[in-house]
Amino acid sequence: MDVMQATPCDPWWSKRNPVRTKVSTCVLSSLGLSGGLAGILVSCALVSACTASGDEVHPPQDQLFFPSGLAVSPDGTVLFVANSNSELRFDSGSIGVIGLDTVESVIQKWAPFPLSGDSTMDKPSYDGDCAPDPDHRETLICDAVQFLKIDAGVRIGNFATDIAMQNFGNNKLRLIVPTRGDPSIAWADFDSQSKSLSCDAGSTSFALCDDAHRLTTVQNNPDLPAIPDEPFGVFADPGPASMGGVHDKGFAIVTHLTSGAVTLIASPEDGNAQVADVKTNLFAQDQATGLRSATGVAGRTQGLDGDIVYVGSRTEDRIQTFTVGHPGNNTPPYLLPSNYFFLNTVGSTSGGSSDTRSMTFSSNGDRMYLVNRQPPSLQIFDTSLDTDGFPRNVGIGASDICRQASTVAVFGTGENERAYVTCFQDGEVYVVDPRGQSQVEDIITVGRGPYSVVVTTYQVEDPMDPTVPKKKIPRSLLFISNFLEDTIAVVDVTPTSPSRDRVVLRIGKPRAP
Repeated sequence: MDVMQATPCDPWWSKRNPVRTKVSTCVLSSLGLSGGLAGILVSCALVSACTASGDEVHPPQDQLFFPSGLAVSPDGTVLFVANSNSELRFDSGSIGVIGLDTVESVIQKWAPFPLSGDSTMDKPSYDGDCAPDPDHRETLICDAVQFLKIDAGVRIGNFATDIAMQNFGNNKLRLIVPTRGDPSIAWADFDSQSKSLSCDAGSTSFALCDDAHRLTTVQNNPDLPAIPDEPFGVFADPGPASMGGVHDKGFAIVTHLTSGAVTLIASPEDGNAQVADVKTNLFAQDQATGLRSATGVAGRTQGLDGDIVYVGSRTEDRIQTFTVGHPGNNTPPYLLPSNYFFLNTVGSTSGGSSDTRSMTFSSNGDRMYLVNRQPPSLQIFDTSLDTDGFPRNVGIGASDICRQASTVAVFGTGENERAYVTCFQDGEVYVVDPRGQSQVEDIITVGRGPYSVVVTTYQVEDPMDPTVPKKKIPRSLLFISNFLEDTIAVVDVTPTSPSRDRVVLRIGKPRAP
């Protein structure tokens, strides 16, 4: 399965098909083989689906359907999930909102942490529409309806691939979501009081994002060029807040899967988002298909003026870096291509790694973790600043991983820092210890088609502490979207937990293969 499509069975490029067009004919789609790019020949069963018009075909608010991108609010209270609607069963995709307080309450009964020492209290229990997984008895499976906040989500285009979040501070959040089906880029603001998203001028709950929140052309001007096809990866930055003011230089960068293009979105805290700049043909063509590709994107640190954004490709063994120029005087910002470096520390006899899928940085920006498929590897780069103030960008380690890795998340610091890599084909997550040359420490079975992975840490009370209020202890959870079974796996990654690196909860009843 070629997970970069974020659809199970569709051509690896999609046609322009505005989601608001009423479609009454059934859609028959099949996987477009991309062996020249992915290096793997796979097959997929034909899937037929039908879309219609009217409220009866709106996507459900209480279920997951082909979940792809994930993001966690900075305070650890909500999880955002992009439902990509990849069978076109409904008239649109959606962004759902999951309450993590409910997740914690369910997990605390099933896999208590920290242990109280009371065998009665520490005995696993559950209620509601939940049951232990018959194949993995350590995992509790619960219907998604008890976690998803009804009327808190919004509807977007089909085939959403990723979610990036701008944290403006003071509980002000904005989500940026690329959708391949239009193509378009949706954006929605989060209300911390109502714990809900909005992306339309009205107050209708679970509304379809309006034109202002669905970016399709440069500067939102229909007379200017449309964005390139296949928006795929996204990184968002709130921008610096000068003298305690608003984040007036916020931006997002979106990559495009089949054109090697990168789109810059101006997204200030106190204004609407708009497409500000597009750079095309950034990477070399694939000789077999003639396509160019831009895929993974990540920022070294966030909230700094002039910080550096890294972009990878599936058609070239090179990382291109950018900064964002802000001319002022109400002039749109623009992309400034900067240095680049080749992925020549791991690979064939020529040392090339030509199929980058995902990138992320350590919390201080001094390490970059890069997932590549040719060869299958997690590569680690020293991105600390040299004496001249530039990132070193030197490879310092690599580990062999699964052949169809998708995304990577990093958790912890120092001796506890670990990288978690999703393996779409194998239904697993690889846990990589980056110390030394790095090594695979554990492999966790999580479900069918794991794609996006995010992590959060919050505080729980210590039941052994006699003081009032009780001492708080950090608990960390990993969330993985299982694209092919409509679930989200929850893995306990707390270093001191007895259930560390174990799937303690699966949100959603797994869909049959």
